[in-house]
Amino acid sequence: MSGPTLVIELAEALSSAALREFRALMVGLSSHFAEKRPGFFDVNVPAERLGVEDRREEDWREPFPLPLLGNTSADEEFSALAGFNPQPGDWGRPFLVYLMGPGVGDENLFEAEHADEPEVESILGFRPTHAVNVSACANREIDHVATALLTATVMDVTGAAFPDC
Repeated sequence: MSGPTLVIELAEALSSAALREFRALMVGLSSHFAEKRPGFFDVNVPAERLGVEDRREEDWREPFPLPLLGNTSADEEFSALAGFNPQPGDWGRPFLVYLMGPGVGDENLFEAEHADEPEVESILGFRPTHAVNVSACANREIDHVATALLTATVMDVTGAAFPDC
């Protein structure tokens, strides 16, 4: 990931109903949606759908300077060489949003991230059993704002709460 990541700690696994709502949220917000496994979403979310304005200029996409493959556009040329287009056509911010923990995936990652955090339970008021990672795949100022807003939206749907401070 090249951008910010926020983690939502959960006191228990998501219910089937909460997982359905989580998926529906991701489908509803996304201009691109792919589900790699239940609870693991590769999405593009336009910042405007989160309530903020992405202030890029309409002509933010500049062509590559030299033709690489003949009579094709620069985007097609680079896509052919690199296997992806670094300048997506929609204005969605790319994210990986995924549930992890026992029985849902990324168990080893969840355990590793929580192995050396004995104070977590006293800070949160519970011992996390699962988590949702919200990771931006870009690192502009708008990606930091969008990550915070998307995380708060996911918290609403998953029933996560801020600890009493």
